[in-house]
Amino acid sequence: MPDTAHPPDPTAAFDAFYKSARDQLLLQTYALTGDLGAARSAVRDAYVVAWHHWRKLSRLDDPGSSVRPHAWRHAQRRATVRPWHKEKGLDDDNKATLEALAALTGPQRRALLLTQLAAVSMEDMAREIGLPSDDAQRELQTAAAQFATQKNISASSIPMAFAALAAATTNVNWPRVTIIRRAGAARRRMHTVVGAAAVVAALVASGAAVTDATGVRPTLAREQLAGPAGGQVAAPGPEIVLPETSLLTADAVRRALVGDWEQGVTHDNSVGNGVVLPCQPEDPDSRYADPRGTAAWVRVFRNGPAGESTRKLTEVVEASRSPERARKTYDRLRGWFADCVTPGVRLISTATSPDLADDSAVFVLNSEHPELTTYVVGVARTGLLSTAVALRTDVGPEAADRTGVAELLGEAVDRLCTLPDGGRCADRAGALEEVPPYPAGQVPAMLSQVDLPFVGDPAAPWMGTPPREITNTRTDMDVLGCVHPVLAGDYDGDRFRTDLARTFVKVDSDLPPEFGLTQAVASLPQQAAGALLEDYRSAINGCPDRDASAGTEVRVLEAHDDGDESFTAWHLSTRLPNERTLEYSVAFLRSGSAVSQLVFVSAPGARMTDDQFVAITRRALERLPQLPAYPR
Repeated sequence: MPDTAHPPDPTAAFDAFYKSARDQLLLQTYALTGDLGAARSAVRDAYVVAWHHWRKLSRLDDPGSSVRPHAWRHAQRRATVRPWHKEKGLDDDNKATLEALAALTGPQRRALLLTQLAAVSMEDMAREIGLPSDDAQRELQTAAAQFATQKNISASSIPMAFAALAAATTNVNWPRVTIIRRAGAARRRMHTVVGAAAVVAALVASGAAVTDATGVRPTLAREQLAGPAGGQVAAPGPEIVLPETSLLTADAVRRALVGDWEQGVTHDNSVGNGVVLPCQPEDPDSRYADPRGTAAWVRVFRNGPAGESTRKLTEVVEASRSPERARKTYDRLRGWFADCVTPGVRLISTATSPDLADDSAVFVLNSEHPELTTYVVGVARTGLLSTAVALRTDVGPEAADRTGVAELLGEAVDRLCTLPDGGRCADRAGALEEVPPYPAGQVPAMLSQVDLPFVGDPAAPWMGTPPREITNTRTDMDVLGCVHPVLAGDYDGDRFRTDLARTFVKVDSDLPPEFGLTQAVASLPQQAAGALLEDYRSAINGCPDRDASAGTEVRVLEAHDDGDESFTAWHLSTRLPNERTLEYSVAFLRSGSAVSQLVFVSAPGARMTDDQFVAITRRALERLPQLPAYPR
């Protein structure tokens, strides 16, 4: 008796059915049409319909008997290839198999495939091709004889010919079963809405429509079909074929990178926690850069024995449904590295390759805890396809092979751009141009955790407070012994705009409360911004002379003036009454109408070198132009 207390899980049953039967159905449909793309799309749509009607289909002894006719019918409508076998790399024997099948009539071909590949009974075969049993058997006999003659084989060898044809379908990449179920559920909801609209129309036509308490008639005209997050569900678009052969090979990796690289696992990232790239967020919505994509691959390469090698290369490829979704997928993928959420990982450099694909970026990041690790990551988009190539190594960032990764990214793009949904190829792979860092954080014009240097205990990461408006009462930008302009209120009659400040501290540390890095940003008219920079420089440089009793010493670390971009960085030390010395690193910078101030207060065991502070000042200057311009 069935276990009524624990009924079978319909989702698990459908998932198992989809994974176990799709390859065989694809082979049948491909043999019927000779068009692999049309066959795959038709099989995919047939499973979408199957999930729509799964409550009924799951009760059948053979659900495939209902899915197959739908796939075959739609594949024949879509197949437009003349001649057959357009797929590249198809061997001569399989070409001959498809040509022999193409020479048969429709009923003959279906009869032969049903009995040879679907293993249905003679009675079921006759029913599916719509002929009386005797006529169906004659069509089958004629089909077998003609096929064997065309192939120059015996009738007993026909199954082997079809088995060989399966090699042409083995590298097809399937949509994740969650995508199939989601499309099926959307189809079910759409049918429900359409059915309800038909009922409302019938009621209106018969004069039986009702009104609500306010006298307004109910309508479906403005109803949106809600998706999982309340968004509108789009009708399933055309499927994208993403063969496994479009991925990088070990030979390609060895040509670009030094080492004895070997190919590891290849999968669709549907199991595990989904985190396969550095900086990828650990949440269910970030398993894929495009959660609604149609296909995905992950391939891993290692240089050395598994479990021992510190050098690893990961390739990720995702396919999107539309150009708009592909651009969003690329932006999200790029954003993972531009604003790395992994604690303790620092952004070293950002570059692009203008002649590589439709969009591209190359990042170098590194961390020092629990060990020195450097990541070189290339991201690109070609048409509807987005890819990332991420190298993990144990060398310092200055020694990481950025050029090799850029060349590999170009190789990855060239393998994708020739697909039907590909776009621009890689014209000059490896040619890189430095670019400012891409937006990061809540306020892109301000520094983010990924910008900060390693200071103090590497196990204690930086954490930033939320940006907040600057007020005249704030003191966290003060420097003892110095009087300098404050980025609040107004300056010389011009009111500051977009004035914000935030502070970075080290979490889980026992550093004194004054330790930390504080940044303030604001905008002024461009001429006033230039004058404020000069006032600030004069105030800091004059600190020792202004109040000699404060015991403040000032040392200029670096000054830079290049048109509308300028900065000066200083190191200050102030002697306190208790014989302590408080050390500061201070910088003031300007880019057009935007200005910024940095103040870092060091502590024993957590000091920033002069070079590190100058580097963080330059990074702040790179981000500052993203502050909104002063309103005219």
